[in-house]
Amino acid sequence: MLDAPYTQNEARDDLRKALAAVLEEAIPPLSDEMNLFREFRLDSMSMLETLMELEDMLGFNVDPEDLDIKDFETVGGYSSFLVAIKTEA
Repeated sequence: MLDAPYTQNEARDDLRKALAAVLEEAIPPLSDEMNLFREFRLDSMSMLETLMELEDMLGFNVDPEDLDIKDFETVGGYSSFLVAIKTEA
């Protein structure tokens, strides 16, 4: 039996869980247009911590050379990045 494809909604929910773990606070439901740096006061270090949390949760590894900051500016961009990574895995 094939696994169901990883969806944008699942990615958004996993991102919310990772943000909660890194920021150690309750995170409200996310919408695609939210700017992660502005809404959650993230900086490059906390964004990297979020990515590491997601790598542990979802079982993937990303080469830092392949990262583009534009993928992480909004919830929609980050969720699309996660869907692409999980689809490649």
